[in-house]
Order: sequence, then structure tokens, then C-alpha cells
Amino acid sequence: MKTELYYFTGTGNGLHIAKSIQKKLIANNEDVILKAINTLNLTEPITTTAERVGIIYPTYALTAPAIVKEFAHQLRVSAAANIFLYSHCGGGSSGDSIYSISKILFDNGLQVSNAFEAVYPSNSAVMTYDDQKLEKVLSKAETTLQNHLELIEKGIHQPLPKPNTMKDISSVVMGKIAGMSEDYLQFKVISHDEACVGCKTCSKVCPVENISMENKRPTFGSKCEMCLSCVNQCPKQSLRYGRMKKEKLLSYRHPDVALKELMYR
Repeated sequence: MKTELYYFTGTGNGLHIAKSIQKKLIANNEDVILKAINTLNLTEPITTTAERVGIIYPTYALTAPAIVKEFAHQLRVSAAANIFLYSHCGGGSSGDSIYSISKILFDNGLQVSNAFEAVYPSNSAVMTYDDQKLEKVLSKAETTLQNHLELIEKGIHQPLPKPNTMKDISSVVMGKIAGMSEDYLQFKVISHDEACVGCKTCSKVCPVENISMENKRPTFGSKCEMCLSCVNQCPKQSLRYGRMKKEKLLSYRHPDVALKELMYR
């Protein structure tokens, strides 16, 4: 069976999940390809003949990242393909992230075969971690992932309920709540302080090329996806978003993902 895994990641959580799925399926003699969503041309249809397609992504402000929604609109696969979603979040719920993507696919004539959720360390400083808590969250996430890997390998089908009016209304409400949270916390308003040394790490890890360097300092555009990879991967912890308290930041990257794996430039 040919499988294609499309992922979007800022802290490496999604890449770790994708690589774990790939390793599991390759051990079963399957052909598995990983593709970073942000490296694709999303202005035209994304067509694949894969028999199984996985979409792996984080939850930002209670919904799926805009770039993942854009990708879902462009995805073209066989109606018989096994499509699964794997959403991860930094809290107790992935909010609207699974429904929002499954609804887009459904409107394109595609039915999601299964969906999975897992809690991983958050990309923001809203939720703080000490070393003990971080280890506990990662350990639980890994146990959850291993259980999901068995279901993915077996191709277990647990189709999501079809979209309906009540779910659509709930999705709209969730979107408004997410928008208010985003506006209040100012996730997209990134700035640097005097600790910045112009190392360019932030511009290299930005998945959507939203950061350019001017006079050896980062300049932020208007395409931010709120992945906060720049904030988390800055070696000097010089970046912050609007209402972030710098003293609460615990720079995070999944321990099984190297910094160079998050660098796109």
C-alpha cells in the first residue's frame, strides 16, 4: 500500500508523529512518503494516487491552522482512499480542528476514514512546563501515539459523522472564540528585544517565509500561522508575541526532532 503523510509543524510535534507513522508502516513493508504542507504549491490542486493519506497538524486557537485548511481545499485523492486526520493540541481538546478539516474534505466529496487526537506540549507560553511536567506530557503523548499507530497500520475505519447544521453552527461559534483569543493574546504580533544577535534562526524555521532579515534583525510580515517556531527556536529567547510574558517561556522542540529538520531555508 502506498501512503502519503502530509504534515505541518512548528515545534516538531507533528513531524515526530509523521515519522513515527512512517517507521511503523515501513516495518510492514509499505511505501510511505512524508511531505511538509508548507513546501507545497497551494495555489493549485494537490493530486495523489496514494491509497492512504494522513494529514497531521496542530491545533492553534482551537482550530486547524489556516495553511492546513488551504491544503484540504486543494487535496484531490481517490474517493476510495483511506484518509485519516491526526490533530494534536497543547490542552485537553483540539476544539474545532478535526471538524473543520473533515468538513472541507467532505465538501470536496471525500470522507475521512478515521481521526486521532493527542495532547503534546504547547507551542505557546500560555501553558508553562517544568521538566517534570514536560516529561509527563511527552510520555503520555507517546503512549497515545503508539496505540494510534496500531489502528493506523491496520487501517481501522471509524468514519466521522457527516457534517450537519448544528455542527456547522458550533464550528462558527468556535471560530469566533478562537478569533477573540488570538486577538487578545496577539499571537501574530512578534517582536524581538536587545538579546537578538541576528543569527537568522527565526527566518530559517518560519514555515511560511514570514520573517525576513533587515540590518541583521528580523522583520515580520503578515502571513504568520501562529506556529511560534521562531519564538521557541530562538537560541537567545529574544522573541515574544504580543501578550507573552517572557519569563514564562520554556523554549520547546520535540526531543526527537533536530533543529535542522525545522529549517526550510
